[in-house]
Amino acid sequence: MPDFDYALSPVEVSPDLCAAHRAAWSRIASPGSWWTGAQRVEAARLARVARAGRNEPPWHRETPVSDPDLLPERAVNLICRVAVDVHILDRVWAEAAVAELGDAAYVELCAVAVCVIAVDAFAEALGVEAEPLPEAKPGEPDGVRPEGMVDAGAFVPMADNAAGPNVGRALSLAPADNAMFFGLVGSMYALSNFTELVWEEGPLSRPQVELVAARVSAINECFY
Repeated sequence: MPDFDYALSPVEVSPDLCAAHRAAWSRIASPGSWWTGAQRVEAARLARVARAGRNEPPWHRETPVSDPDLLPERAVNLICRVAVDVHILDRVWAEAAVAELGDAAYVELCAVAVCVIAVDAFAEALGVEAEPLPEAKPGEPDGVRPEGMVDAGAFVPMADNAAGPNVGRALSLAPADNAMFFGLVGSMYALSNFTELVWEEGPLSRPQVELVAARVSAINECFY
């Protein structure tokens, strides 16, 4: 069965959306700038495990564990917090994580976690099984840090693009993973037609989509 064919979905899923999900899985499995493919797939697994227990009170949850030779404890904690408890992150905690992991490595793990959560939430909404995680691809991180990053008052440096929204540059320290994220945004929300107030195509109108987005953000205590 092809990856992300959504054959059991009760509603039709567009080919563009399936392609974006496949591209995200391929990117997650590939070496990044600071983490190997194996480490990134492990990060995806931890995010998925953490999300599965999201409805339990924090004191009842089993903390996912990872081989310390694969991911350090700080990285595991970061992934789990981003997956289910992002509302409790603060600058003090983020600075400690950045000091240990590095700012770009921190952002790369955040990108992997949020993309897996988005894809899994989509499958859950359809009522279908989550896609198996990909097999890690060989290779080593390239260690490339993008130029043009500035202190914009966030937890980490971001691209110097004051004209754009912060959400559009929050992951800019990991450019390839930022592209993965926006590939999902474009297929599941909006991108090319984001500035249009009236949408002529699609099952939902623009106000309906924004209502869903606002409600989800409120439930998740999104501080953005």
